[in-house]
Amino acid sequence: MRSLHSITLTITLILNLFIAACANTPAPSSVHTQRLARYVARVVVQCPGTGETHMGSGVVIAPDGIILTAYHVIRAVEEDSTCTIAVGTATRINQPVPLTYTATLVDRDPVMDVAVIRITADRAGRPLSQPLPYAPIATTTPSAGEVIHILGFPKITEDILAYDSDTIISEGDCASADTCWLLTEAFASWGSSGGPVFDQQGRLIGITLGQRTMALQGTQHRLTTVRPLHAVIPLIQSARVTPIPLQAMHTPTPEPLRMDQWRVEIIGPRGVNWRKEPNLESGAENIIAVLPKGTILHVIPPGKWEGWWATADSHGQMGWIKERTDNISLARPFFSTVTSRITVNTPAVITCLTQAPCAHLRYTPGYQSGTQEDIIGSLEGGTRVHILEGPYQVEGLVWWHIQGNNMDGWLPEVTTEGYRLLAPLPALNISP
Repeated sequence: MRSLHSITLTITLILNLFIAACANTPAPSSVHTQRLARYVARVVVQCPGTGETHMGSGVVIAPDGIILTAYHVIRAVEEDSTCTIAVGTATRINQPVPLTYTATLVDRDPVMDVAVIRITADRAGRPLSQPLPYAPIATTTPSAGEVIHILGFPKITEDILAYDSDTIISEGDCASADTCWLLTEAFASWGSSGGPVFDQQGRLIGITLGQRTMALQGTQHRLTTVRPLHAVIPLIQSARVTPIPLQAMHTPTPEPLRMDQWRVEIIGPRGVNWRKEPNLESGAENIIAVLPKGTILHVIPPGKWEGWWATADSHGQMGWIKERTDNISLARPFFSTVTSRITVNTPAVITCLTQAPCAHLRYTPGYQSGTQEDIIGSLEGGTRVHILEGPYQVEGLVWWHIQGNNMDGWLPEVTTEGYRLLAPLPALNISP
């Protein structure tokens, strides 16, 4: 419980900022709120010994299942050996979140009211099989007057993820736990505790601890208390003394990662014209290059189309080749195993020659959800992207976390059909 003295010291500042906040309603959120939902965890402590259940929220801060939450949410596991921690990870706001994992307490700070837990298995006892989306951590804390975004599972919504946004109306100095807070009118209640608080850029800046009621100008106001993230960084760092290697979360594969895909070999005796469009009637301006016999290209979406093959070389240059003409075979398709040449922190290019965006970025690697809600957005062929993270081998495919056109998400290097979607840059500048 924070002291009345600490509240009194800040009452004047809070009053002034509160009045200003009421006069200037925050602008609509500029962050992708549905993306933020992917980082939120529902945390439930079940105690068969006493019959009690304690519910709260949390935020995933590492892909191997490290979750930050409020200590008072999971305190019972230290007091009652029969208590267990169940966790569910969210997908969308305003949707129920089932409890799919079990977790254990890793570390805690009762004074700051924060704790770190780790997912150990799913409810059937199987270990975590794929990396989880995890929140980017802010390097600074927003100041009074800035807009923040709160997500969690308040009592009135039970297992349904809720969202609210408002300004910070006061900030403490963190000289002690009693004064280390941010105050906002963004809605939270019992069950929201431990839930994440994000800044306008979608970066984690703290967790919700609960509510307090304050009398301002004769009116009672319910304010949400937020623990700033910078105050608990030492706990987060100490809790990650033995992180689980992400490679161990998947079926072991030989290094470097290899994948099966379609390719074509040029077998025409005089080579073949590599064209911008699948059209024999157009002039020389349609020819990218004359490819000699023996050249091997990757097949890219849409694959084979009316006797033509959509292709790309190993550096992302794209074009069409005719498979046969005048009873002469020009190209031989074959299925082969290739080694990934993409690396983290390097540029790449989306390789496809369809008329519509073909690369659908996902929140997580894999097609497990099979729903439109898992798609962040789509990129067109030729879009230059940057490789942020990976590779992860999920469902037999090699996945990369990429960024391009102000979006970032996961994309397989080669599709399930064997068509290449990503190639390293720079592209070859081949002139006619």
